[in-house]
Amino acid sequence: MTMTGAARAILVANQKGGVGKSTTVAAVAEMIAAAGKRGRRVLVVDGDPQANVTVEDLGVTGDNGQSLGQTLQYGVPLVPVRDVRPNLDVIAGGPQLALVGAAAHLMAENGIDMAANLGRQLTALCEVEGYDLVVIDSGPGDVPLLDTYLSVANYLLIPTRDDQASLGGVERLAKRFWRARKRGASIQLLGVLLFAVNPRATKRNEEIFAQVNEMLEGSGTTPFDITIRSAPAAAVDMRTLHRTAGELVAIAADEQRSRLAKLRGKQSPGRTIWSSDPSGLAADYQELVRQIVGRLVSYESSAAVAERVG
Repeated sequence: MTMTGAARAILVANQKGGVGKSTTVAAVAEMIAAAGKRGRRVLVVDGDPQANVTVEDLGVTGDNGQSLGQTLQYGVPLVPVRDVRPNLDVIAGGPQLALVGAAAHLMAENGIDMAANLGRQLTALCEVEGYDLVVIDSGPGDVPLLDTYLSVANYLLIPTRDDQASLGGVERLAKRFWRARKRGASIQLLGVLLFAVNPRATKRNEEIFAQVNEMLEGSGTTPFDITIRSAPAAAVDMRTLHRTAGELVAIAADEQRSRLAKLRGKQSPGRTIWSSDPSGLAADYQELVRQIVGRLVSYESSAAVAERVG
């Protein structure tokens, strides 16, 4: 049951871990929620038993995935953690979801439809709360949960690193994507995002773009033009401080001012963060958000035209 109503649901997935899924979910959700004077109402659904986006990226003490797990199993209303950031709420992930995934086959045999349960409750919650966007994070290995999210989401965004194991995860996910479409899901492929890229490795990057383009042939989409640069120091800071790339920019600026003030006072400045200038990384995510919005507008304009013609 693909989500209906005004809110759009974007699933961020890859069947390989460590490719930037949770970091991308947190960065995109926070930036969209904070954009403009009023921002947009955003709901993050952490569908991963590891709960990285809940705990590590957003610094939320959740319920170990209990609310989402009960919704999947019993169709009960979702309970968000509210005001994690301005305009941003979270449905927490956690180990309870691993138990749900393990019992998925038995639930299906007993007529329990996890996708229908989640789709209904997400639609209902969005209508009550007025969310404009839902961003779903998924784990790399739990196939029953992944298939559920593919059935519910409107769009799929696939982050990947440039190694063959990560690209293999893209290929495996693509097969599940087309399988979900054949079973009636109306999910659309939003694009593939290259993560942790060395901007100076131009030859390598061209080869990877060509390889991803070949994978996407016939899908109606292309890789995102923007890549997310490799920034190890910022990655450490974001997880340590539970902040997104956009939020880290202000922290780095405060750190720089504090260091300069201490130096002027002939004090040892010390260091509380490792990244001296995360603005480039934040700019990558800002451009990604711009491209995501542009692709959403394009998809929905085409759909509106098709509906009028039909």
